[in-house]
Amino acid sequence: MIADSKLVSVVVPSPNHSGKRIYPLTRISIHCVVGQCYAKSLGDLFADAGFEASSNYGIGFDGSIGQYLPESYRSWCTSSYDNDNRAITIEVASDTFEPYKVTAAAYNALIKLLVDICRRNGKKKLMWFGSKSWALSYEPKPDELVMTVHRWFANKACPGDYLYDLHPQIMAEVNQQLGGTAESASTASSKKTETATLTFNYLALTGYNNVSAQVKMLQRLLRDIQYKGKDGKELTVDSKFGANTDYAVRAFQKKNGLTVDGVVGPATWKKLTGGK
Repeated sequence: MIADSKLVSVVVPSPNHSGKRIYPLTRISIHCVVGQCYAKSLGDLFADAGFEASSNYGIGFDGSIGQYLPESYRSWCTSSYDNDNRAITIEVASDTFEPYKVTAAAYNALIKLLVDICRRNGKKKLMWFGSKSWALSYEPKPDELVMTVHRWFANKACPGDYLYDLHPQIMAEVNQQLGGTAESASTASSKKTETATLTFNYLALTGYNNVSAQVKMLQRLLRDIQYKGKDGKELTVDSKFGANTDYAVRAFQKKNGLTVDGVVGPATWKKLTGGK
């Protein structure tokens, strides 16, 4: 395996992967290791098939950078099939106790690696919304990458409060070096919330003029929280409000104490987007 980045000092191939990602690169997921280790030590851990986990990159407490899977490969990292198929994942050495702080050397290496990843992949802007629903429903432009976190997909603290709270700063520093807009997370989230609130439409199998972009958003949100179609399979994100989407909507409404009518109106949208 040849390293994608010239910043990499150690390459330790991991057998824990699903081959190439099936979706284009649109996300970055930063994790905490919960251990102040070297990049090589982390790589040795991921090299064990019995460990059943991996990441594309790892950063040691000393700022060393390791690569364990090609950027084009889907790692086993965020407990989300969809997210791992869209993201480059980066593990960062951290304390073993809350808030899982990382060293200055590790943080600086993280910024350098993020800038390098963006530049090599033609990305000019890193995005952080601070909200799972907005991040997953946002359609990135070809030159944008959206930051997501492990805690959104599993009952975990990852990436720890220390790195999580630094995401707005990480976004700003990377974008400054890329020459993009270093917009604050609160401002970006506020703008997204306002826009989405004003434009949410009623959606249903029949009787409504469905907006395809919003049907796609709906399908992604439902699929991410594991609601399946009538056929028992993972919901297809195809912008078409068919029988499988209707089935998933009704199942969501039933579980959340909403009127089970298959109509995605204000109450259903609010519940789906975390009360926004």
